[in-house]
Amino acid sequence: MSSGLTLEARPRQGTQAVLALAGVLDLDSADALAAAASDLVERGSCDLVLEMAQVTFCDSMGLNALLRVLRQAKGAGGSLTLLSPSDPVKRLLSMCGVDQIISAHDGPSPG
Repeated sequence: MSSGLTLEARPRQGTQAVLALAGVLDLDSADALAAAASDLVERGSCDLVLEMAQVTFCDSMGLNALLRVLRQAKGAGGSLTLLSPSDPVKRLLSMCGVDQIISAHDGPSPG
């Protein structure tokens, strides 16, 4: 995993899993996010929540990773929600129109 991004899994609740991200989501860390999400989906957590408040930067490869995670979750019959995305993440999602296909909201962490 890239030293620029930390991933921390929170306790699962049924089919929901929460993954807290902090740092930089870019070319060096995108595969780590996709792998962590894939592992959660394989373990039966198809409703994924990514806590994004501590993500300081996200580039096109990070955006691509988010879209891969969305595809994995939906392929398992689940969903993807971004929880409290940081301003840089919100700007990128909005500029690319991805805010129309990935659910995002501010608020407390589930569970």
